[in-house]
Amino acid sequence: MAVADVAIGWIYGIAGAGLVLSASWGFRLAWVPGIVLIYHSISFRCWTANQRKAGHPLQFTREPARTGWFAANFITGALAVLVAWTAG
Repeated sequence: MAVADVAIGWIYGIAGAGLVLSASWGFRLAWVPGIVLIYHSISFRCWTANQRKAGHPLQFTREPARTGWFAANFITGALAVLVAWTAG
């Protein structure tokens, strides 16, 4: 898991450098952070649902914080993917 996190972190940095330089490869790499954000938003929604069912309600599993966190990450990820696919 830690290796994957480090690899994603490096991709963020490399894609960011490519976007700052307006390089086409920067736009091609920018879809990775977008997909990660979409994945994390969906997995957070499912994880919090499982925590609630198990009887472990946490502060951030309550509405509207749960929905807001999901929506913010999902929309940001979708915008990143959209920009990566159309602007590159």
